[in-house]
Amino acid sequence: MDKIVLIAAFLIISTASYGQYKEQIRVMHGYEMGVDKGFFGMNFTGEYFPLNYFSVAPSFTFFIPATGNARGFDINARYYYSEKERQWYGLLGYGHYTRIFEFNPKGREAFHSLNVGGGGMIKLSDEIGINPEIRYQGGRNDLLFKISMVYFVN
Repeated sequence: MDKIVLIAAFLIISTASYGQYKEQIRVMHGYEMGVDKGFFGMNFTGEYFPLNYFSVAPSFTFFIPATGNARGFDINARYYYSEKERQWYGLLGYGHYTRIFEFNPKGREAFHSLNVGGGGMIKLSDEIGINPEIRYQGGRNDLLFKISMVYFVN
């Protein structure tokens, strides 16, 4: 079983590394905070460019409430307006937020939302950058601020 997992991991990594030379890929790790809920969260995002100036960016966030847990999944389409050292974009996408309560009869709440916002990609070097972002989630009625460190894969 371990050999099969090792071979599968090798094949996935080698396929992904081949794709890095065709199109641009970025990996981000950041922190996110909502205005209304006030939860602080750790965010992991990937970004892939199928077309020039247009990217798809799925992300997963673990929020840290006082009790229970919360998590969010977003998939956003980003359109870049510039291509220099400071790249600015607008985004539109889908978000799903789940909050699980402890010691509360409510138990669980889930929201589907439309994400609208924008952000920037500020290059510090050829490999590293900073990504500030602000987005509004319509179904959840919350404004989110995010700041991430970016690694430019290719």
